[in-house]
Amino acid sequence: MNTILWKYKVFGLLLVCLLAGGCSRVANVVVSRFVTVTANDNVCKKSVEVHLVGVNRFEKGQWEQVSMTEYWQPKNQLRDSAKDYTHVIRFGKEPCERTLGKKDPILRVWKKRKAEYLFVLVDLPGIHQDLLGNADARRLQLPALDSACWGLQTNVRLAIETGNIIPLTVPTPQCE
Repeated sequence: MNTILWKYKVFGLLLVCLLAGGCSRVANVVVSRFVTVTANDNVCKKSVEVHLVGVNRFEKGQWEQVSMTEYWQPKNQLRDSAKDYTHVIRFGKEPCERTLGKKDPILRVWKKRKAEYLFVLVDLPGIHQDLLGNADARRLQLPALDSACWGLQTNVRLAIETGNIIPLTVPTPQCE
C-alpha cells in the first residue's frame, strides 16, 4: 500500500516538474492577449496618436534610438516604412479607452515578422527631450504579446498621461 502511495507522489512530483519546465517555453505557443490603452482626460481630449509596433531583435536597436521628435514629423521614413506592422490608436474624442483585441490581424503580422518586442510610441502634447529607449517619455519598450514574460496575464494595460506612458501590467521580473 505504501509503495503505491509513494509511486503516486513521485509521479505527481515529476508531472509538476515537467509542467514547470514546459512553462518556460511558452514562446512557441500563441497565447491570446489583448492590449488596453487608456488615456487620461487631458490626453483623451487632444489629438494624440499612439503606435503599437511589433519589432524583432534585429530592429530593436533602431527603435530604441530613433528620435521621437523626428519620428512624429510628417513623412518620417521609419514611421512610413513601418505602417504594415504598426497598430494605430487615435485619441481626440471619446472613448478614452481603446483595445487591441486578441484576434486583431496585426497580431498575425507581428507573429510572421517574429516580433519579440512591442514598442509603444505616443505623440504626447508639449515639448519633450529626445532620449534613448524608455528614458524618453514618449516611448515604452515591452516584451511581445506572445512572450512568456507576461506569465498568465491576458490583458496588457497601458495608461497614457500628459507626460508619459505607464505600464499598468508589468512583465515578470526576469524579463525586465
